[in-house]
Amino acid sequence: MSFGIAMGALVAAPAAQAEDRVEDVTVTAIREEIRRFDMPESTGVLGEEIIEELRPTHPADILERIAGVHQVWLAGDHHTTVIRQPINFNPVYLYLENGVPTRSTGFFETNALYDVNIPQAARVEVTKGPGTALYGSDAIGGVINVITRLPTEETTGSISIEGSSREYYRALASVSGTSGKHGFRADINLVKDEGWRDNTESDRQLGTFTWTIAASDRVNIRNVLLLAKVDQESSGSNLSRDDWRNNPTINRIPISTRAVESVRFHSLIDIETDNGLISLTPYFRYNRVELMPFFALGFDPHQYDARGQSIGVLAKYRHDLSETLRVIVGVDVDYSWGSRVDEQIDPVRVDGFYESFTVVGDVYDFNVDFISLSPYAHVEWQATERLRLTAGLRFDYAKYDYTNNLSVVLDPTERHNRPADQSVSFDRVTPKVGFTYDLTDDLNAFASYRQGFRIPTVAQLFRPGRNAESTGLAPVKAESFEVGFRGNIGERIRFEIAGYLQTNDDDILVFTDNASGVRQIENSGKTRHKGLEVSVDITITDTLLFSAAYARNDHTFREWMPRTGVDLSGNVINRSPKDVANVRLAWRPEWLNGGRFEIEYQHLGSYFLDDNNTRTYEGHDLVHLRGNIKVKESLDLYARVHNLFNSRYATNGRFNGFVGEELKPGQPRTVFLGAAVNF
Repeated sequence: MSFGIAMGALVAAPAAQAEDRVEDVTVTAIREEIRRFDMPESTGVLGEEIIEELRPTHPADILERIAGVHQVWLAGDHHTTVIRQPINFNPVYLYLENGVPTRSTGFFETNALYDVNIPQAARVEVTKGPGTALYGSDAIGGVINVITRLPTEETTGSISIEGSSREYYRALASVSGTSGKHGFRADINLVKDEGWRDNTESDRQLGTFTWTIAASDRVNIRNVLLLAKVDQESSGSNLSRDDWRNNPTINRIPISTRAVESVRFHSLIDIETDNGLISLTPYFRYNRVELMPFFALGFDPHQYDARGQSIGVLAKYRHDLSETLRVIVGVDVDYSWGSRVDEQIDPVRVDGFYESFTVVGDVYDFNVDFISLSPYAHVEWQATERLRLTAGLRFDYAKYDYTNNLSVVLDPTERHNRPADQSVSFDRVTPKVGFTYDLTDDLNAFASYRQGFRIPTVAQLFRPGRNAESTGLAPVKAESFEVGFRGNIGERIRFEIAGYLQTNDDDILVFTDNASGVRQIENSGKTRHKGLEVSVDITITDTLLFSAAYARNDHTFREWMPRTGVDLSGNVINRSPKDVANVRLAWRPEWLNGGRFEIEYQHLGSYFLDDNNTRTYEGHDLVHLRGNIKVKESLDLYARVHNLFNSRYATNGRFNGFVGEELKPGQPRTVFLGAAVNF
């Protein structure tokens, strides 16, 4: 069965590479299974085995094993992604489930993985840099694709229960089986987190339900329903350096809350032909977020209710013209509609704590219809036994139809500008070319040139704050060059090295006024992003494995003059860690019956807290332990210690003249214990 993951290398791989492990296969690049060695871009793949071993409580527990990937653990389920970009909350990443975007382009969510069931996924794939021709807007920093599990042939089930020393509790349950042509699977993920900081309790319920149909020898259908609900008290305020160091559990914004509801359904339909594959993926999405943004309480206190729904289809046809030439053509169609209501609030602050609030009235109330149409073509040519060429071209057309349900305000001195009813459209052609070359049977070189772009979001266009010209925002345009090497040294060493240079034009940046704290979003010149990423796995002995992932990055403003007399060109972009590293040593003695012990070291380099480069966070180093023992085939006991040495560290920070220096405290030493039963 293929389910959108059809095999089919154009020519036989060299002998040494034909034995590649499953981790060396990716399905994100062309929406079908293909060797990583055949794609001219740096990717990371985390398979089902490692996901089951790690049992991640947060995306940061697993994704940081990929060189150049950092997950900022803000609190509870809150996070933001960092791939070839600074730490920020900008819409520059594309999040997928089985290749289907979890949200529409216009309705980006920074915490995009909090309603995705990673602990029960089959695999997680990360493509770094602008997406391929098969992905359009959003994929500037990278693409994260979470692939759900298929039903098992035999009827099976599992239950795992875990808890922590800081009142975190989780239950995972799965049941799966196949009867005739039909396969069924249900995965349930229930979390109760009291929060290690004051008033940061969180509840989360996730469910993934799969029904597969082997309709015929050539037709396979995979239906996936995903349900999610997240309720969280405050995510926890940033703190002054003194409080961060001495009173990290205090929370100065207990009134802040977040509630999330998500329903997503897609059907992956694969129809095999004599020389190719037809793939159709219709989908439906519903998302709702009710939020009081804590970071805005000082300059724009408000709470909002944002809702969005989508219907669409991903249609693709792959045709093998010969044993060495493959063509993929397709079109993505998305129609989304949503609304947003913002209420201004009047918060009461006592001794630095926001204790209560009253609602003043609506400051935004609008509806938006969004449609996108994106045809594309992708070609792969095995020019010689060792040289493989790829090229792609994509055209994206997107249009917003916006209706303002309140009065029009277009005055840069006003806090809440509101555009008049209008339509805003964008179109963009993005090319991609690249090659891979097998220098030897064990060494592969690759290079690529890729373009990407990101249209402004609903909030950037129609919830503009003081920007009276927000509907004139242009898309961010990215241009990326990448070169790398990957392969094996003998039978015990595997590695990948990649260097990249990316330039973003018309970058949508945020300028903060030091006097008022008001933030304004604007197209601002050009930014440059460059770096080197290295990963290595060394099998020291049959029971001892060493792994390391390291990235050195440089993110700067090439051109930015946000105000007359203010020139930040040449400065380092705020919150741009100099380097990120993850080093692990795993030991698998025979007496653990397939279990292992692991020690993990995480490093985050220093970074500036402001664009003027006047204040610095010094970075941090953390050590974690984890291990498990299989008492018998059906019983697995596991434990994890987060932040073994109880280091004080910050997951995020900022500085400006209005709020001063603030840091978000990271979780102290925490012990997790759990048991899993398979039946």
